[in-house]
Amino acid sequence: MKLKDWFKTNSTIFSDTDLRYLLKNFFTSNYFLLLEQETNIDPEKLIRLEEIKQAYVKGVPLAYILGKEEFLGWEFKVNNNVLIPRKETELIAEKSIEIIKNNCLKTILDLCCGSGNIAISIKNTLGLGPIIFSSDLSIKALNVAKLNKDLHKSDIHLINSDLLKGFKYKSFDLIVSNPPYVETGFINESLKHEPDTALYAGKEGLFFINRILNQAYLYLKDKSFLILEFGYKHKGWVEEFINKTKVYKIVEWIKDYSGHFRGVILRLEPE
Repeated sequence: MKLKDWFKTNSTIFSDTDLRYLLKNFFTSNYFLLLEQETNIDPEKLIRLEEIKQAYVKGVPLAYILGKEEFLGWEFKVNNNVLIPRKETELIAEKSIEIIKNNCLKTILDLCCGSGNIAISIKNTLGLGPIIFSSDLSIKALNVAKLNKDLHKSDIHLINSDLLKGFKYKSFDLIVSNPPYVETGFINESLKHEPDTALYAGKEGLFFINRILNQAYLYLKDKSFLILEFGYKHKGWVEEFINKTKVYKIVEWIKDYSGHFRGVILRLEPE
């Protein structure tokens, strides 16, 4: 079977992004040239592509089928013990890198690290300099983060901790977190395959966000930073919390590619 025919047949089955990522992994990043060159698909590859399609139509995310996902240009191993890295979280990682560079920050915590994609991306970009800790409550998630740490030869420190309980006060120049923030009971086809512990956060999705905002300032050095990802419904609550407590100063609200507010950069400025 020719690659161009397989591509045409399956263009309505896979999302455009997933189909292109699949072909990039099976052929080359220049797979589009193969489409033009009447390339035949090797029979073994064709069998595997059809197996992937069968799993995909049942709702299994492509990242879990392939066992990897791309994040900020790097590939990370993933399985159903960790959340699949997403594009909106790339914005959180990019802002973290910018804040670290601009303020010469030295001690960083990636809280609720999952696959370790945020911490490792920061380390991949900045190299020597910041000391980076990556923590998660889930041992299974930390095992995946260890695979990615080894894959990227990344000098990050993996810690098993229930949020900030495993750390000393006034330890960090920056805490960055993509915590669980999905409302309990909110399930779609993709989320059904991802770990509950990495997703669900109470009725309004605020359980972990609330805990982090209430605790993080104790673990930050003076005038240090907290960068937090949250759900598209949560900006109002986060802003209300900050205005009431007067512990943090809002540096910047972060919008996702659809224009929704999905994160915030805060600076610790106690009275």
